[in-house]
Amino acid sequence: MPAPCPPLSGRRVLFAGMITGLAGLAIAHFLRAIVANTPLRITPEALFWSAVVLGGFGVVAGMAVEAVRQLQESNPEPDYHRRHGRRGGPGPRA
Repeated sequence: MPAPCPPLSGRRVLFAGMITGLAGLAIAHFLRAIVANTPLRITPEALFWSAVVLGGFGVVAGMAVEAVRQLQESNPEPDYHRRHGRRGGPGPRA
């Protein structure tokens, strides 16, 4: 009988989401600074919603990546634990 899989660590998933959400907000702030220094005029409402969307995408992406990483780590199949080279190595079905 295989060993029981460790449960997902929700705290790590949330932490990854917060980190990537902050990265998304940093990108939004950077884009806001670029727009402020160009002749292009965008309404403050549009800038606000672009920041919300970029931050939200960052949260969702970080949480998804961390959850998949934990699921892959807990999978008992040995194919998921093989290390492949960065270039030209055999694929997972080789």
